[in-house]
Amino acid sequence: MNSESMPPELDIFINLLGEIDMLKGQVSMLDKNTHIALSQSGTSAILGNAEWFSVLKIIETLNANISALNASLLNVAELITAQYTSSDSQEKKTSSSEEAIADSREKIEKQIEEKKENKDLKRENQVINNMLSYFKERFEGNEW
Repeated sequence: MNSESMPPELDIFINLLGEIDMLKGQVSMLDKNTHIALSQSGTSAILGNAEWFSVLKIIETLNANISALNASLLNVAELITAQYTSSDSQEKKTSSSEEAIADSREKIEKQIEEKKENKDLKRENQVINNMLSYFKERFEGNEW
């Protein structure tokens, strides 16, 4: 994606998504270190299985919430991008439709001019036809 096709608002969300990726890495390290700490026999004996699973459940919930936040931010970024591209294409459509209107206007003006010329020709033809019919009647009426 180049900077011209990317909306400026999207930059903020890209930064947030980068921070979430860093959080995911840190939570992943926390998960591994927690597994290591809880797997030691002395710690397991003191805490018991119920507490051990409770701690792991909290870490998994944290992972799930971070993933949900990531998905929400991706949805927002997608909406912003879609809105930006639709408004950009709308501007392109507007400029192209303005050009189409100008072209249509020129075509209509040409057609109007042609019709005027045709009417003038028809008038000229009518005058000539009237004159011809007059002369025809005149000459046919008088036999020489």
